[in-house]
Amino acid sequence: MKKSFLIIILFTTSCVEHKFSFTVSPDGSYQVEYKGHGDKNDLTDFDFPLPLGVKWSINSTLENAEAESYDYTAHRLFNRNENFPSTFYKGDSIYFESLLKHQIKLKHRDWFFRETYSFNMEIVGRKVGSKYPQVGQFILDTENPPVGWLKETLMYLLTETLNQADIEWNTRPIITAELHDWKKNELGLVSDSTLIEEIDYYKNMGLDIIMQPAPPHLYNEMDSIFKSLEDELHITLDLIDDSFSFQLILPGNLEFSNADSIAGDTLFWSFELQDYMNEDFVMQAYSKISYPGRQKAGLFIGFTTIIIFCGLRIRRRNK
Repeated sequence: MKKSFLIIILFTTSCVEHKFSFTVSPDGSYQVEYKGHGDKNDLTDFDFPLPLGVKWSINSTLENAEAESYDYTAHRLFNRNENFPSTFYKGDSIYFESLLKHQIKLKHRDWFFRETYSFNMEIVGRKVGSKYPQVGQFILDTENPPVGWLKETLMYLLTETLNQADIEWNTRPIITAELHDWKKNELGLVSDSTLIEEIDYYKNMGLDIIMQPAPPHLYNEMDSIFKSLEDELHITLDLIDDSFSFQLILPGNLEFSNADSIAGDTLFWSFELQDYMNEDFVMQAYSKISYPGRQKAGLFIGFTTIIIFCGLRIRRRNK
């Protein structure tokens, strides 16, 4: 929740388009292509880390001279039932809990009589409504922020840090009372515009209130908790103008999907932060290839086996 970051969010947000294409082969392997387009800084920040690594084939214009927008393309082949990464972030400066996670399961099963292909993807919800409801209102209408939304957010970060820290039961009520007293008599009297301009000052003041009464050995733990919560909010707000679209091609006959639309053999989904700011956003599809010839052969073999088995039993009884 850095001062410069808040000013960027409130006045200079930019749009980034993220496009994924999944093409599944009959053998269960699948190709993934990612295309990102938009502002350079927004493409390369941590709200949605870009696919990167030796297994990805990368094409990018990020190193070009200044332009209005940039492009980033990544392509990779995954083996049958190979796990897809839940995040592309490879660093260690942001806690895993803070990141936006895309949990994808693409499974191929060969049952001899039929083959099935299932696609299940969840964009893990950010739980904005239960953490800071006024941030949810801000996300839905960034041009008209609700009064006091930043105070509510700062209080959540401080209170939740206190809740998660391993503070003794007799000390916690004292800190909680001091924090609410500070909110009522000082933070609550500050205007939104002043708070935006001096957010670092009030953030550090709040941290002093909850940390000073705590034992010194908890300082690092509380700092880590606050950073994780702050990064989570930072990433959520930075996703405000990012849009996502997914395309999927599965082999065989489509049995089920919750796709937004279908064109030929291609399934389409599109979504934005509003769709996952609270609950998980889920994409599902299921297809199969049936082999009637194998089914008939299997029935014949099974029927023949039963006859032979019964004949052997009758023969043993007669003996």
